[in-house]
This record gives sequence, structure tokens and C-alpha cells, in this order.
Amino acid sequence: MAMTLVEASKYSQSELDREVIYRLAKDSVILERLPFEDVVGNALVYDTITTDSGADFYNVNEEWVQSEPTVTQATATIKILGGDADTDNFIKATRSNIIDVQQEVLENKIKAVRDKFSTTFIYGDDSSDTKSFDGLHVLLSDTTYNTVHAGETTGTALSMAKLYEACDLVRGGGQAILMSKKMRRLIQIYLDSIGEKMPQDRDNYGKLVNWFQNMPIYADDFILNTETASSGAYAAATGGNCSSIFIVNFGGNGVKGLQNGAPQTVVFPDLESKDGSRVRIKWYCGLMLKDLRLSAKVDGILTTAAVTA
Repeated sequence: MAMTLVEASKYSQSELDREVIYRLAKDSVILERLPFEDVVGNALVYDTITTDSGADFYNVNEEWVQSEPTVTQATATIKILGGDADTDNFIKATRSNIIDVQQEVLENKIKAVRDKFSTTFIYGDDSSDTKSFDGLHVLLSDTTYNTVHAGETTGTALSMAKLYEACDLVRGGGQAILMSKKMRRLIQIYLDSIGEKMPQDRDNYGKLVNWFQNMPIYADDFILNTETASSGAYAAATGGNCSSIFIVNFGGNGVKGLQNGAPQTVVFPDLESKDGSRVRIKWYCGLMLKDLRLSAKVDGILTTAAVTA
């Protein structure tokens, strides 16, 4: 059964593990909501239906035509994410009357791991960095099922029609919309110009957020406004002035994290090479999207131009 990190932390046997898992998810737009499925081994092979099977009406005694869905096999791989939080014994002994040095170092490393996962969740590409997993931009790259280009250039201002089009691609509707803060601001400026407002309400976590098409909008700091576009499509995370918007379903056959066990900590109380201690945070994790029609994106959005109708 898939569960979020916050839920998983309740089942950890180690107090330190529980604290680290909780803090990894805390204040993260993604990790608060993304469910994780535990897998055995270092990869999960799954089938993605790209074309549904057909059905028809028939006359009496007419020969029936058999049809099957088109299935593409995909592989989601588990990758190693983590970092070492080292504390010098001298600093710990002489400065702990002011701050808890070890706690500060650990907090900083937890944030680093959280930020690395969050960035990879959007921009990860196994083909260019074999150590990381594929993120949303790679998983959502099929123009038939889940990708709408803002334009056919190196970047075009977002039209609301394109955003509606992407929302309509998501079968059954999405659970959430992810975008940069600047993109949210540009949409709000457009709505203000026509005398409308994005409604606000509480989400399932009790947080006050803007809504669009009955979906909460989450402004994700890790969706950049520096993306480059080529022929209207996302090309790279940096080097340009574009951004992307994602409409997602979490869990089930939608966007889901994979892990071989929850994040763990290993404590090295005495290091051989230096006078200090170490807490290692390690997480064997990945990402998958089983049904291409349960999430969508608009890419190639120029963030230096006003949103249009």
C-alpha cells in the first residue's frame, strides 16, 4: 500500500528516522502529498496503456472483430539519494552553549536531501544523469496524451485556452496543479484584468490555497522560470525565460514515488579520518507514472509576457 512520508514516519522503529522522515516532508509541496510504494529490488517494470481496446455494435451472425489495448512496457528505477551530516567535536564542545550544532548540521542536510528530491521530481532525466530518476518533464512528454505546448517557438505567453486544454487531457480531472509562484502571479494578474479572482479555499491538509478548475494550485519553488524551449517544447531547466505548469493525480496509476524502504539514518559516532561524528541520511527512491492520461503539462510558457485569453 502506498503512503506519504508523513504517514510512513509513524511506522519507523528509530526515533531519529521518524524525525528525519517527518522533516523531509515538512513544508514540501511535493513530499507532503506524494505517496510512496515500497518495492523489492532496484527497479519496477510496469505496463502503460497507450491505446484503449475498441468495441462496436454487430449484426446477427456478423463476425466479431477482436481488439486489444496497446501496451508499452516501462521501467522505473530506484536510485540512491542521500548525504552525510558531519559535526566537528571541537565545535560541538565549544559552541553548544549557543546553539545545538549537531542539530543545525542535520537540519541543513535534511533540507539538502529534500531539495534534491524536489528538483529531480520536476527535472530528473536518467538519460543525462544515470544516478538520478526521471522526473515529470520526462514522464510527461507525450503530445497525444499529456503534453500541451504553449506555442511553436522558443517560448510563448500562456493562453488560458492552453491551460484549459491541458486540464481536459487529464482523465477524470486532476488532484492538483503545480506551477511557479511567478506563473501563479501572472495568471492572477490576467484574471484581475478581466474582473475575476482565483478562488481560495482549504485543501485536504487545511492549508489556504488558490483553486482553478476545482483543483488546488500549489506554487512549487522548484519549478523554475529559467527553462528553455525548442519548437515550443521543454528543452532544458536553465538558460531561458520559460516555465511549465503540471496537472497531476497522486497515487494509484498517477504520479507515485517508489522506495526500497523509507529514508534511513546511519550514525557514525567516531570518525576515523577526523575528530567528529556523522549522521548519514540515505534513501533508495524513484518515481513512476503508470497511466499517461492521469497527469498533464503545459510547457514552453514565456514568463516575461502577460497571460492571454
